[in-house]
Amino acid sequence: MNILFYSTSSSLYDGDNISTFSLPSWAEQWEALAKKESEMNIILATQFPGTFMLDLKGNEVLEKSEKITYHIIQKDDEKEIAEELEELKPDLALALSFYVMPYDWLTVKDAMVADFLRKKGIKTICHSVETALACFDKWRTHETLEKLGVNVAKAIHMHHELYINAGNRRELKGNVYRDAVFHEIKKLNFPLIIKDTTGLSSFGADVVNSYDEATGILKSKKTTSDRIIEEMISGEQFGCEIYGRYDENEGRGSYRILPPFKFSVNQYGITSPKQSVKAGPVGLSEDEAEKYKIPELNKMLLKLANGLKLDGIAQVDLVFTGEKWFVIEVNPRLSGMSSTYAASVGLPLSEMIFENLKTKKGKLKVGSGKVGTEDCSENESFSFGDFHPTLNIKFPILKKERLLELKALPYIAFVNQIENKAAKQIREQGYCEVILIGTKKGELKKNMADLREKFSDVAEGHFFDKAEELLG
Repeated sequence: MNILFYSTSSSLYDGDNISTFSLPSWAEQWEALAKKESEMNIILATQFPGTFMLDLKGNEVLEKSEKITYHIIQKDDEKEIAEELEELKPDLALALSFYVMPYDWLTVKDAMVADFLRKKGIKTICHSVETALACFDKWRTHETLEKLGVNVAKAIHMHHELYINAGNRRELKGNVYRDAVFHEIKKLNFPLIIKDTTGLSSFGADVVNSYDEATGILKSKKTTSDRIIEEMISGEQFGCEIYGRYDENEGRGSYRILPPFKFSVNQYGITSPKQSVKAGPVGLSEDEAEKYKIPELNKMLLKLANGLKLDGIAQVDLVFTGEKWFVIEVNPRLSGMSSTYAASVGLPLSEMIFENLKTKKGKLKVGSGKVGTEDCSENESFSFGDFHPTLNIKFPILKKERLLELKALPYIAFVNQIENKAAKQIREQGYCEVILIGTKKGELKKNMADLREKFSDVAEGHFFDKAEELLG
């Protein structure tokens, strides 16, 4: 059986300035799946940077597994990409969408490719274009979730073209649309978050504490696109991933909702992926499940998954107030949490993806039109004990020999470094992501202390302080 894992990109890749290095390598991780599922022929087809698939050095693939077939997609038109993938003769195609700057829209591109693959009779696991677009535009996401009855922050939308141009006609005395936006802002509870509706992550987001601050941001030259202005929910911030399939015939899906990880926040109260610490999973014990109302969270996320018709992999940003869960954002793709989850369950990421999209009978079953939905329960989840306490922490950019020293520590599950030599701002120059585990939370704390001591010359104290706070 030929199983194709594919992904596309919309950005030019600058291999001369961007450097990545992972331990274990992606080649090793995919080879582990190939050895375990020896009856499958695994094909990896992607465009650079091929996140979660390729080990790159400059503009070349540095390391390959002999058990994997690699294909670098040459076309850029979605129909032509599908024709290129068809030549690889897949029995099943599974999208592994990733993310690039400046727009988080690669799921949309992969979904269009999936449409053409399905027309060719190739079974495909990928979110629909409709789902991808609904999650790409944050205001559309907000409206969709609100209609589904999912808890979201109170918010308003600023349509940039109307905000700028509606009052420029000679016959008009003023811009009623802009005045209405300002009028509605006064009804919101401060602080507010003002962010682009289509950008990646929290880049460019502003936290404001007054009406004057809010209108000042919207009037400034910084505002060049549509914005969503939403109340900032006070509480602990989390993220989780959802894996599963949607069956159009049944009108519902079968999903596996993974337990949430807690996120640290910056000085503005926002989770910044390049600076955050992740700790968890949370809610695996009965006491924690009760404290964090995990059954209520799972019920809400199941409603979200079915309402959005998720078909594949998605990541959800969350806030818990102590009483209620709120959804902040939905990203229908692999995420910065994916490798952390894999480390927590003791699997290479490739195996975790495969295991989470299996049917109950343990197969990625190719049926008529859909894959793996007929055997699954409405909502599957990992049982208590399947996860180990896990911490994802950031280091500054390190030399290769230090990266090897890191990975040699028995409790280090994954090391991943990204460096952008062309970046001028420190935040954009890159970081080293280090994932460590323990059999119990107490052991994880000891491992973290040992890591801090052994790498005291490069460890940044504020990250470890945040980690201690999250672990409690």
